[in-house]
Amino acid sequence: MSPDAAQEQTSPPASAIDRTLGLTGLCLGTALIIMEANVTNVAIPAIRTDFHAGPAEGLWAIDAYTLVFAALLLSAGRLGDRIGARRGYLTGLGVFTAASIACSLAPDPGMLVLGRACQGLGAALLAPAPLTLISRMFTATAERTRAISIWVSVGGIGFMIGPFIGGLLLDTFGWRSIFLLNVPVAAATGWLVVRYVAEVPLQRVSFDIRGQAIAITGLTATVWALVESSVAGWLDPAVLTALVGGIAALLVFIAAQFSWARGGREVLLPPALIAERPVLAGLLAGATYNFSLYGMLIVYTFNFQQVRGYSGLQAGLAFLPLTVAATLASAFLGARFITAFGPRTSLATGMTLSAIGLGFLTVASAPYPLIAAGLCVFSTGMGLSAPSQTLVVMTFAPDRFQNMGSSALNTARQTGGAIGVALLGAIVTADPARGTLAAITIAIVTCLITATAALRLIPGRAPTAGT
Repeated sequence: MSPDAAQEQTSPPASAIDRTLGLTGLCLGTALIIMEANVTNVAIPAIRTDFHAGPAEGLWAIDAYTLVFAALLLSAGRLGDRIGARRGYLTGLGVFTAASIACSLAPDPGMLVLGRACQGLGAALLAPAPLTLISRMFTATAERTRAISIWVSVGGIGFMIGPFIGGLLLDTFGWRSIFLLNVPVAAATGWLVVRYVAEVPLQRVSFDIRGQAIAITGLTATVWALVESSVAGWLDPAVLTALVGGIAALLVFIAAQFSWARGGREVLLPPALIAERPVLAGLLAGATYNFSLYGMLIVYTFNFQQVRGYSGLQAGLAFLPLTVAATLASAFLGARFITAFGPRTSLATGMTLSAIGLGFLTVASAPYPLIAAGLCVFSTGMGLSAPSQTLVVMTFAPDRFQNMGSSALNTARQTGGAIGVALLGAIVTADPARGTLAAITIAIVTCLITATAALRLIPGRAPTAGT
């Protein structure tokens, strides 16, 4: 490529309309991969019935996506640096779309799980790029802040509306249509990005192949053990072996990252990043956020459909208070609360509110108005904690690790989500009525631990206006 062509390729769009259309494409893609994490939840009973599948296969149809997404995020971000953020985004979108078609045609549970894993691969390739591309498109600070806020909000709304979209499609066209919906949305997204988003300069970064292999092994073994416990039980030798081995591999991964970094090697998770106590609190909050949210959604999907007898559409509608409260909290409360009280108070308050909201959900047979109130309180807390954790990580991460901090936060979130679905899903699958109390109690304790960590690890001062 000639220097002139490279300059043309990496130059920002010329007009405000072009930038808006480019941002629209980036928002659509992000909303699509985030919605995919929970849009299939309400379809799991129908999928199990069609395939005569067991509870573990039903959980894998959800967790295969989240697991691969989480395990490959850090390396996918490095790949995007090497091939270009826009090219990485479009490659991920293509893989995600092809995998969605494969899922819609899956003849058996094994092929569906494989298709979901491929969707996770596409999502991992796509996810790191938008923040980099938006930062290049919007060079003025105010415009960039507004664009990132819109991007974050659209992604959050995409997640919250997933159960409703899934239920509507399930009752109207069947569960395969949930995957086919991705195709036209991805086509529109790809056209907007190709037409209105410019590439960024390439970077020569190295890959930590050994670290990635250890992380994938540990995370996969841990999630496998949690999912299979729903069938084999916690004392099954294979489950115990996988669980102990997975946790051990994750501990080896952390120890190796410290050792290799001291030796001057490039690593996936720089020790200097997690050595910052506020960053550690932000990463914990990210993991807890998705752990409690994804876990609660799978628990109450089972509750609505198997305990209360709701149809797919009714279950989707039952989650609407979650969507409405999250949207209102994001639009009118989150930024104002952070500005007034700082990210430490906002994060601790958000996690505490989420724990209170989950308290309403501990009784599986509670009347629906009480459940709706709990969903609203829980979601309001999530609306406070989501922007706070991002602000904490990006504020306190060392300057040279800003991009890595963003990738680490996304990885923490998706890892928390994968474990939340596997652990809480396994508990409630074994007994949808009595398992609700145990599963939701675990989520409550996790939220309260995270709120305490925020108060202890994050400085009390609010970031300055410049930050």
